[in-house]
Amino acid sequence: MTYDLPDLRNPQDAFHNAIDKGIFTEDVTDPLWAFVGDWMYMHSDKSKKIDYFKNKWSRKYKEVSYA
Repeated sequence: MTYDLPDLRNPQDAFHNAIDKGIFTEDVTDPLWAFVGDWMYMHSDKSKKIDYFKNKWSRKYKEVSYA
């Protein structure tokens, strides 16, 4: 039996990329949904170069591209 496991990158790199792009912020300010502390790194898709994050409160996913 073969399992399709998700790709994983270094979570620190994924978070730094999202912060650098302005998707997340390290400050607890408006908009609150952008505060990096409320997001969890889930996995990446290396073929599409996308990191996936999940919000701890709303359970919604956010896709962030990387180069």
